[in-house]
Amino acid sequence: DLVRAWQKLNTQHGVALNICVAAALRRGIIDETEAGRLALPSANLQPGFTLSGLGALAEASLTCDRVVQF
Repeated sequence: DLVRAWQKLNTQHGVALNICVAAALRRGIIDETEAGRLALPSANLQPGFTLSGLGALAEASLTCDRVVQF
């Protein structure tokens, strides 16, 4: 299970699991904040993952030694 493998990487090594908010919304993936904003009954973003925008990507690019993006 790919999601569980990413969650394990996050738990064991502290790897941030940032998901592009625009791409997630296009695919119907939302967190609790977006669910509330859109008046939807629940969220479906898996634990350990975080919706983030371009600002987070820019900041990560400046402060870390590598960024994995796909």
